[in-house]
Amino acid sequence: MHQPQSVTSGQSTRRTKQIQNSEISVSAIKLTPKEKEVLAWGAMGKTSWEIALILKCTESGVNFHFGNIRHKFGVSSRASALIKATALGLVTPY
Repeated sequence: MHQPQSVTSGQSTRRTKQIQNSEISVSAIKLTPKEKEVLAWGAMGKTSWEIALILKCTESGVNFHFGNIRHKFGVSSRASALIKATALGLVTPY
């Protein structure tokens, strides 16, 4: 006799597929050297203003790079981008 599948096992299967799809798209993320540098300084807790001083560029330039990073990662905040970059091993938090 067929036993019904539990609700949680169906959810688990969907979650596994979401994670696999997420991993596939994450491996396709290509960051420029400047985006990697901005991420590294951000992971050390630097503000856009501080990063701009360090990189000898404008604060709006740093924010532009963070905007591109957020778009590539599919997140809406700098904190989320830093968390994702850390989880992927792209940066090491200070």
